Amino acid sequence: QAIRQALDAAGFTDTAIMSYSTKFASSFYGPFREAAGTALKGDRKTYQMSPMNRREAIRESLLDEAQGADCLMVKPAGPYLDILRDLRERTNLPLGAYQVSGEYAMIKFAAQAG
Repeated sequence: QAIRQALDAAGFTDTAIMSYSTKFASSFYGPFREAAGTALKGDRKTYQMSPMNRREAIRESLLDEAQGADCLMVKPAGPYLDILRDLRERTNLPLGAYQVSGEYAMIKFAAQAG
């Protein structure tokens, strides 16, 4: 709620907050890291969700809603459409489905292969 309170106090009462509420650890981020020259350094598991723990993903998203988020996002989207469906059943907030570079590359390569 600190972000919402700070925005409101500064007069930004109509500014929406989009939360990266569920960011899963994924190899789909690889093409972006490669293109940007930012090889994975360290362990990002401290802020990325385990794909094995769907309940935690749902819980974190609902906590973000309780803390003032106006929109929830799932990243990457394709492999986690079930999470988006589960969130839709639990919230009326808008949901964002973030397609990452690896998902796009997979679709393009599949199309090229016929």
